[in-house]
Amino acid sequence: MQPDYHIEDLVHQTGNLVVYRVTTRDQIPLALVRLRYDDETLTKLRDGVFESALAQLMQLNHDCLRSVVNGGLDPVDGYPWVAARWWDGVALTDRVGERDLTEEELLRIQAYSKSLINALGPIAGTVAFTPASIVTCGEGKQTIDTFSIDYHSWFAAFAHGIHPADLVDIHAKYNALTTYLRRQAGLTSTPLLSSLEALPSQLEQEIALPSAAKPSPLKILLLLILILSVVGYFGWKLGDREPATEETPNILENAPKKNTPSIGKPLTHSVATIKPAKKEALELEITARPKNSSGFARVDPTSPYSLDNKIGKWITFETTPKKVDEKGRLIIPDSEIRAVAPVASSKLVKSALRNKVTLRGFLASPTVLRIVNPDDLIVTYLLQDYYTIDDEPQIRKKFTEAGQVIPVRAVVQEVTKSQSGKTLYLQFKTAPPEFTGRIEKSKAEAGLNETYLKSLNGKMIEVKGRARKSANSSRLSIVLTNRSQIKLIE
Repeated sequence: MQPDYHIEDLVHQTGNLVVYRVTTRDQIPLALVRLRYDDETLTKLRDGVFESALAQLMQLNHDCLRSVVNGGLDPVDGYPWVAARWWDGVALTDRVGERDLTEEELLRIQAYSKSLINALGPIAGTVAFTPASIVTCGEGKQTIDTFSIDYHSWFAAFAHGIHPADLVDIHAKYNALTTYLRRQAGLTSTPLLSSLEALPSQLEQEIALPSAAKPSPLKILLLLILILSVVGYFGWKLGDREPATEETPNILENAPKKNTPSIGKPLTHSVATIKPAKKEALELEITARPKNSSGFARVDPTSPYSLDNKIGKWITFETTPKKVDEKGRLIIPDSEIRAVAPVASSKLVKSALRNKVTLRGFLASPTVLRIVNPDDLIVTYLLQDYYTIDDEPQIRKKFTEAGQVIPVRAVVQEVTKSQSGKTLYLQFKTAPPEFTGRIEKSKAEAGLNETYLKSLNGKMIEVKGRARKSANSSRLSIVLTNRSQIKLIE
């Protein structure tokens, strides 16, 4: 990797890539992305394939595209890396986390998306139109929504002799983004038909795709299928004795969204021909779990390329789940995958909802990840402001050995003493093993006395101190010496 880059911060990480904010020797900020692939893909990226893919990537240019300015293969581990223009701004997912999206913002993001599609043609299908990848920059009239190419999919496709735009449905990507935007703006009942009609058809594009490393028979097959589909469509139109009236689209537009099918093209035939929604795919039988972490394939759950050929395999990835569905499954943001935790793992699921986690499991279907072992739901605590008694297993495993200082919120159940009377305990649990706040009288300040501690009974408090396991028991404690370490939570 180029030695002139100074790493300022780690800004994003998934199972397939890591993004750093770096500065050049001239103090120019860039986003440096390290990409991870399996050994087979890394081998195929050698002998000039990566360089060819990088050259074509660097030719893509648009006012709201975070263009790539440099790249290479790491001389140590062989992983590719790219450096792109840095934009200071707010990710769309963070923006909607603060308040609802306005209709003005929705229309602006749609406009920039369409401008990319119009300018890049079919290649725009390689843009990561996922909410987490859209960053809003500037203020007022200078506001612009920026996008980036799906770098991981880009190089993976070239490694297999396919141009990354060949197998991407830009209409489906745009539909998914528009659906997300309308939901965040509270416009779920508004149909998408009018916005889809404004999209350019890939058949009308005159932009020629650059070739990949070598021609692929798959390209020819896809083109033949597309031509036959078009011929068959117009043949059906000419032979249709009962063409749909002009009122049919209006009926669809006024229907509630929950009854509206996902539409790739404007519907012109009878509503009666619409097929019912597909049921969830049947799950495959779980195979033997890998003996160690190296047996899990690293994937990006938001990337369709990353999940190709992974059904029925053991996979791992990082994510930040924020809620569960009606079946109690963890919802993976910007992905169709739902993670099913092992039985009796409710405490781990609660912890996962507040943090960044690493998941390892069996991909039983395109939408279901089965986590077989409780240890395969790993909470990394990168996002947590405080911990609770639900986090006890993770605190014991991660923090006590290092004696790390952490904040814990809990309700005081009672105050107890050691047999010698020299140590006081704020008991946070009613059942063993004990989880307490530990106060040694000889080391505590005068204000941290038994009278004060008993006044906390039944109250929610936050204690901040060093995590410690007792040498001769299973007790887990937060060591307290000053009254300032205890905060009453209203």
